[in-house]
Parts: sequence; structure tokens; C-alpha cells
Amino acid sequence: MNIVQLKYFDAVCTFGSVSDASEYLHISQPSLSLAIKELENEFGVILFKRHHRGMSLTEEGLTFKKLAKDILGSVQYTEDVMKDLGTGRKKLRLGVPPMIASLILPEIFKNFISANPDISLEVVEGGSGELIQKLNADCVDMIFLTHNKPPENGILSMDVAKLEIVCCAHNQNPISKHVSISPQDLKDTPIVLLENSYFQTEEVKKWFASKKVTPKVILQTKQLSTMMSVVSNNIAVGFMFRSLVDVSRGFVPISTRSPMFADVSLAWKNKTYPFNSMTCFREYIASSDNFGF
Repeated sequence: MNIVQLKYFDAVCTFGSVSDASEYLHISQPSLSLAIKELENEFGVILFKRHHRGMSLTEEGLTFKKLAKDILGSVQYTEDVMKDLGTGRKKLRLGVPPMIASLILPEIFKNFISANPDISLEVVEGGSGELIQKLNADCVDMIFLTHNKPPENGILSMDVAKLEIVCCAHNQNPISKHVSISPQDLKDTPIVLLENSYFQTEEVKKWFASKKVTPKVILQTKQLSTMMSVVSNNIAVGFMFRSLVDVSRGFVPISTRSPMFADVSLAWKNKTYPFNSMTCFREYIASSDNFGF
């Protein structure tokens, strides 16, 4: 067994067919089939069931898939560390919630990337819960985290900002006339929220539950742009950071009667090896004071 065979096996698992995997790997189908056959012969097992619709893993194949993923992950990590010790990793995988992305990414692309052209930035958007899972699984290197309690054990962080979560209504919506609002004020008002994995949504639902009010949620979405479109067309009210409320689009920010806030932190796993790109990014965030917050 060798690393190349593991990568070939992993590709067939991912694509579900030798033809698609061979096209992705830029090798011939016979070469790929031979690599899989060599693995099966070496271990004395059948890894795939072949049928007219493609291939599926056997029980032995499922076990090998998990083991192969672990090995390939360790190999990739080793390669990253050694490249970092040599010429530099030149890659930063950053997880960002969509509302934070709208505020911070333009500044990062404008200043951080222009000052560090050797670093390739890969951005993944998602809710705080989803991003923590990706961080723990080493799918991202660092995340911007919205929270109101310390991150879980094994995660280090640095404070970036404290943002107010407000109700956002179109200026033609009666709700926009309120100076501040309570859950009871919104009990019959259509509401658009981000999906449940997002910190703001968790906080808003807790806010409603604290007064035993069931919100009239007509839509939950992953896209901040969708929420803003629904609000701008006066279909519903939404909840977002005050910094994102664009009054030029007719949006009106309304504080909750007991103001809601979110802490924003840059977080990373407490790993033994700090990549140069991560150190560079932490230093940039620590020295920056203008992200549109």
C-alpha cells in the first residue's frame, strides 16, 4: 500500500465511478482500476461492489475509507508543516459567518491580501456551529466566531468586536416606527431569519422564547442577501448587526428593549504548530481598527 493508491481509492469513493475519478486525477481508467485491484489483492478483501449504475463500497471498503481519510489527512498536515518550514505554506483557509463576511472581507481582500500576495486566501461561509465543526475537523485553519460565551476547550481566540443585533424593517413597515421592540411587538409580524446554525438566529429565538412568544418565521436562509431582499421588499422584518443596516435602501434599525449583542472573535485550534499564514493573519487583525464595525 502506498499514498498514491490511497489517493486513487479516495477519489473513486468521492466520485462513485472509475471513469469520473480517472478524469479528475488525469490518469487512465485501466491504471486506476489496477491500483484498486492491487489494494484488494494485498488485503484479501473486496472494496467495491461493481454494478451497472457505478460502484458502491462494501463493509470492508467503508472501514478502509475511514482509515484512508485519516492517513491522507495526516500526510496533508505533514506536507503543510514542512512546506511552511521551507518556502511557506502560502495558504489560509478562513471560515466566516455571512454577516461578518459582509463587514470584514472587503477590508481583508483590500489590505491583507495586497500586503501578503504570497498567501492564498480560501473563504468558507457558515454559521458558528458549522464553522466550529469545520475547525475541529481541520477543514479550515481559522474562523471568525460570533458568540456570547468563551469558546470550547481546545480553541484559542482573540477579541475583534462587540456588535449589536437589531431588528431591521423597511421604513414603510409599521414596525419601523418603534424606538425599541419587545417579542410581543412582533408576535404577528412576518420574520425572515438565517438558518438555525447561525448565532444570531439562536439568540433571536431565545429572545422570543424568554417572553413565551412564537415568532411568525416565514423564511430561513443561508444567504444574507436573501434576507436583505425580503426586508427591502417589505415582506418581513429581519435581524442583523446594526453595522449592516443600510438606511439608503430604506432600512430602519430597531434595538430590542433589552439590547442583544454578539462578541466577534478570531479563533483557531490550539495546535502544536502555528502556520506562518495564521501568525501573519493574527498580527494583521490585532493591528487593524477599521472593519466597518
